[in-house]
Amino acid sequence: MLKIALLLSMLFQLVATILAISLIRRTKFNISWILISCAFILMALRRLFEFSDFFWESKLFLKEEINGWIGVLISLFVFVGVIFIKKIFNLQDEIEVLREENEKKILSAVINTEEKARQRFARELHDGMGPVLSSIKMTLSAVNKENLTPMNLKIIETAHNAASNSIVTLKEIANNMSPHLLTNYSLKHALDTLASQLFTQKNIGHEFDFQIDEKHLSDEMNINFYRIISELMNNSFVHANPQKVYLEVKEEDSYIHIRYLDDGKGFEYDSRNKKFSDTGMGMNNIFSRTKSLNGHYSIVTAPGHGFLIEFYFPLNKTNNE
Repeated sequence: MLKIALLLSMLFQLVATILAISLIRRTKFNISWILISCAFILMALRRLFEFSDFFWESKLFLKEEINGWIGVLISLFVFVGVIFIKKIFNLQDEIEVLREENEKKILSAVINTEEKARQRFARELHDGMGPVLSSIKMTLSAVNKENLTPMNLKIIETAHNAASNSIVTLKEIANNMSPHLLTNYSLKHALDTLASQLFTQKNIGHEFDFQIDEKHLSDEMNINFYRIISELMNNSFVHANPQKVYLEVKEEDSYIHIRYLDDGKGFEYDSRNKKFSDTGMGMNNIFSRTKSLNGHYSIVTAPGHGFLIEFYFPLNKTNNE
């Protein structure tokens, strides 16, 4: 039984050695794999020496001495090979870090490009359509209404009101695409204005608490914070049907902490796997913007128990002041 076991053991090691050698080319002759393969060869040779004792009375090899040196070489090859393997793993970790950094840079570039496209389109929309609508409104205002029949007078008034409403709508669209309040005033003022316009339509109360120095925020953080929070407010307005919305933005050491909650209907969310059904809620856009700023988030929600999301964004004052 021992002979059979040793024979099988020797065969397994020979097969393992052959496989290891055959993979050297696929590893592009990596030094660590070559050393490991040499260790396999020596282990197979050592097993051959042990197996030879069962068939020859006179030992063909000085087993004790040779086995000792083979053991030393095996240990040396494995030790050096593992050191090189560790370097490979360290290199892989560096590559992974670079990959994540490049991914964030690409994501940030995409978002910045999107913002520039929004601004350009908003400017073209405002400068192109705005004067046309204003001209139509002025022309309708200049019509002599005394010589018009009641029906034509009603038509002129309806067209005048439609032109006025179109100008207001155009300004709202342009402002949503490129919020001038954010540029001319502050993040808090821009969000307060948006909340007043949005939440008053459904009598939703709101309370905003800002405890930050906005001078510490870069332009990129400003616009992304505005987009993230405005998306959350829109979700509350469209989907949650809350009575009140609360927003807190404060500076904690080297982080910006944003806390947003509403007392609406909430939704199903798996906090462990971060999975939920995004039915047009735009949460993936929020997560992408969060990732582009190296931020982290956590969500607490359930059907009938409102919605809470918290963000933590690293703040580098040196670069922003």
